[in-house]
Amino acid sequence: MDLAGVYDNPQYYEIAFSFRDIPAEVDVFEECFKRFSQIPVKSVLELGCGNSPHMEELIKRGYQYSGLDLSKAMLEYSREKALRIGAEVNLIHGDMVDFSLETEVDFVYVLLGSLAAKNTSEQTTHFDSVANVLKKGGLYLLDWCVQDDPPWVSESGGNWVLEREGIQVKTTVLWKAINPVEQTFEETLSMEVNDHGEKLNIVGKEIKRAIYPQEFLCFISASKHFEFVGWWNNWDLRQPLEQANKFDRPIALVRRI
Repeated sequence: MDLAGVYDNPQYYEIAFSFRDIPAEVDVFEECFKRFSQIPVKSVLELGCGNSPHMEELIKRGYQYSGLDLSKAMLEYSREKALRIGAEVNLIHGDMVDFSLETEVDFVYVLLGSLAAKNTSEQTTHFDSVANVLKKGGLYLLDWCVQDDPPWVSESGGNWVLEREGIQVKTTVLWKAINPVEQTFEETLSMEVNDHGEKLNIVGKEIKRAIYPQEFLCFISASKHFEFVGWWNNWDLRQPLEQANKFDRPIALVRRI
């Protein structure tokens, strides 16, 4: 089983992850541009874009948006969203592990731990692909892609309930170790949906690789393409990770050299 079933239901997925404050997160993007980018930022690329939650806000602020995803259903959902707001966007069907673009962009980001690399080789190929599409001096922001503890140490995982326009979605995330040496784990995402009385249970599983802080620093230090800029807890540039007792949606920032 993979996450295809989950991604084939973009409306429910969008509700499930609507807890985010999108304008505030774009504010953080722009503060990073101001402080750390060595080039003006006009074009952005979201990897694993899914339902492209930040697209409308970014376009409203004058940026050119591109999104890459493996799910055709998610891309079509994002395309329809762009049509509704009359926006021209570049939506690409592709694998974030190994991809290319026709033109370079000024900023790249991946959200909610969506980095799809399952081993070190795929991680290297991924960062090489990002380097090939990101202009020198541009930033790459990774949200929740660096862990403080192995995800599988939490037996209970997490769950939450959100509702919009009469549709209720209870989301549960669970983790299970696959190979501690390879740092791989299985993530199970389930959505219990009540759509105006119609009940659905949508479940997907995906293999991911944990990345730990010192490992990430060593990886970036050894890279020919990137330099480490910084990392912060809970999308707050006033909270460097070194001061965090427990990670909560940490963001890491690297720059193309």
